[in-house]
Amino acid sequence: MGDPVFFQKRLADMDSFLTICCDGGIRYLANLKIPPDVIIGDMDSANASELEAYAARGVRILKYPSDKDATDTQLALEHALGLEPEAIEIWGALGGRIDHALANLFLLNMGQKAGIKIRLIDEFCETFIMERETTFADAIGQTVSLFALSFKTEGVTLQGFQYSLDNEALEMSNPRGISNIIVSSPAIIYSSSGSLLVVRYWKKDFFPGAD
Repeated sequence: MGDPVFFQKRLADMDSFLTICCDGGIRYLANLKIPPDVIIGDMDSANASELEAYAARGVRILKYPSDKDATDTQLALEHALGLEPEAIEIWGALGGRIDHALANLFLLNMGQKAGIKIRLIDEFCETFIMERETTFADAIGQTVSLFALSFKTEGVTLQGFQYSLDNEALEMSNPRGISNIIVSSPAIIYSSSGSLLVVRYWKKDFFPGAD
């Protein structure tokens, strides 16, 4: 699931949280020394003895048939949304197969419909959907990319970025919002209609696959 130090620090900064794990993800949580509260999925990649040990410790296990219409991540997200939390983070959902990564990106729309902020998080970046305004403080030097999720997202204004926009439109067919740089604080993104997918990298020049 990535860099354990990054995720352990992120947990240390949280006041409270509930951990929902997609079956085989229990191996990664074990490496992070994080006990799951719920394990959910078809359990095709989970070790039976580990599941039995977690069940004996009172961890809730929700098993679904392998022949199902939803991914394990979607099932976990639906369960999380049903708890009506303030926010949800999905960890380790961007690497590996591109079709799985795209499926997880599209799941962000579920949070938008429910009015709950969902972020895909790894040691490189955060990814989320914004509608009207987003502010980044203390982020000078970070790379931010914007993608129109609707056919056209209008009224886009950027403040504090190397490449500014003033009440302009971003279109799904023209990814000109990629690889912008924050140059002053706070950096603010506005839009008047449509939705934007925002990708913010935590560190300057720190990207997946870079040497």
